[in-house]
Amino acid sequence: MMKAFTHEQATEICEDFEDLEGTELIIHTDEEAFPCEVLHVAVAPFSREDCDIFIDKYNNTNDVHAALSTYTGTDYDVLIIARANDELIIQRIGEYIEANGVRYNFPD
Repeated sequence: MMKAFTHEQATEICEDFEDLEGTELIIHTDEEAFPCEVLHVAVAPFSREDCDIFIDKYNNTNDVHAALSTYTGTDYDVLIIARANDELIIQRIGEYIEANGVRYNFPD
């Protein structure tokens, strides 16, 4: 289980993974693996409820900053936002690291 980050920590993680933007990512599910294009590595709310609101706002604006602008909490995560065909794919940074065997030291 991943822990929440501060805004500063989440921003640092985004900077470390920003090279993923514009690349192809293979997402593995129980049934298949499919390629998708990474659109953003973004700071997002940590809680599921707040994250769902963030994603809905992102869907309406395609702007991660606008989607986060009304969030007033203090717990953050980092999301990889990708698209496969017309479907939006969201993966938390901890899931990405675990699924791909990436060695990464999260900021303290």
